[in-house]
Amino acid sequence: MKSVKNLLKPNKRNELYLLVVLIIYILANVPTPKPLAKLIDNIYGNAAVSVIAITLFVNTHPVVGVSSLIAAYELIKRSSIKTGSHAIRNQLPSEHKKINDFNKYNDFPITLEEEIVNKMAPLVKHSPAVGSNYKPVLSNSYDGVSIINKDI
Repeated sequence: MKSVKNLLKPNKRNELYLLVVLIIYILANVPTPKPLAKLIDNIYGNAAVSVIAITLFVNTHPVVGVSSLIAAYELIKRSSIKTGSHAIRNQLPSEHKKINDFNKYNDFPITLEEEIVNKMAPLVKHSPAVGSNYKPVLSNSYDGVSIINKDI
């Protein structure tokens, strides 16, 4: 009670007005204007709002300081909702969720064709002997055109 009486003293009147404005902002759900929301909804704007709120918390009455922290949080949240970054962060799936979905869709049983191919003997069972000197022989082409056309 002593703390509230201290806030009502004439020399603390400005803090009382600030407290009233902050409480109205918090409870009335006042929308943030789009140009101001664009300024606040980035790392520098968030840092500036946080520094101002912490400064108020340190230099004013504790009730005003706590309400300034709450108002700063609400301002940052409402700004991100106004610009749409809140929806991007919360509604779009994360990369981890997308990978899990792709793995779920690509997980299917081994087909009959894959089974048969795995059971087949490989075409080459061993490597050619070292030092072998054979050359492939082309058989008769039966009136076929040569691969290398000498007329061109």
